[in-house]
Amino acid sequence: MRRSPEDAARTRSALLRAALAVFAERGYAAATLAGIAARAGLTRGAVYHHFTDKAELFLASIEENWGAAAGPIWAHLDDTGAAPRERIRAFIVAFCTALEEDEVMSAAFALSMQGVDAPELASGLDGKRRVMQAWADQLTVLLAEAAEEEGEEEGAWPGAVPPESGAIAIISALNGAAATWVACPDLFSPARQARPLADAVLDGALPRRPAG
Repeated sequence: MRRSPEDAARTRSALLRAALAVFAERGYAAATLAGIAARAGLTRGAVYHHFTDKAELFLASIEENWGAAAGPIWAHLDDTGAAPRERIRAFIVAFCTALEEDEVMSAAFALSMQGVDAPELASGLDGKRRVMQAWADQLTVLLAEAAEEEGEEEGAWPGAVPPESGAIAIISALNGAAATWVACPDLFSPARQARPLADAVLDGALPRRPAG
C-alpha cells in the first residue's frame, strides 16, 4: 500500500526525535541507525527511505528539533501585549522550564554540547547558532525599549547596562545554567527555580534606577 505524504511526514518526525534522543544519550560515534530505528519503533529501511546515512540524520535531527524547541520560547519575546521587561522575564522562565520538562529541548541542548570529531558534521550547530543570534538581537531591542519605558537612558546612572551587553549577559547566563544542569542534574531544578533565576538574570541585565 502506498503511504500518504502525511504518513511519511509522521515517520520522518518520529525518526528525528528518536535520533535526537539516541545521539544525546550515546554520542554520535556510538549511535547506530538500527538503534535509532528501534527507538522510533520502525525498521532500518525506514531510516534509509528518509536519510542517506547517519551523518545526514544527525544534522537534520539537530537542525529541525532546535527550531521546534525554540519556537514556543521565542513566542514570549513576540508577545506585544506585555511590557518589554515582562516579555524578557517570561522568555527566561520558558527557557528554564523547557530545558527540564521538554524532552526535545533538553536532548537538543545536551547534544549541542557534545564535540563531534567529523568535519562534515560541523554545520550541525548552525541551527542553534541562528537561534541564539536571533534571541540576542530581539533581547537587545527589548532591553532598549524597557529602559526607555522605565525612564532610563544608557549611561544615565552607574548601574545602567548597554542593551547589547545585557542581551549577551542573558544568553550567557541561560547557556551557563543549562550546561551546569546537563553536567550536574542533581544540583538544581531549572523548572522549579525558573522564576528566581529569571529575577536574578533580569535584574543584572536590566537593573532598575535607584529611588531618589
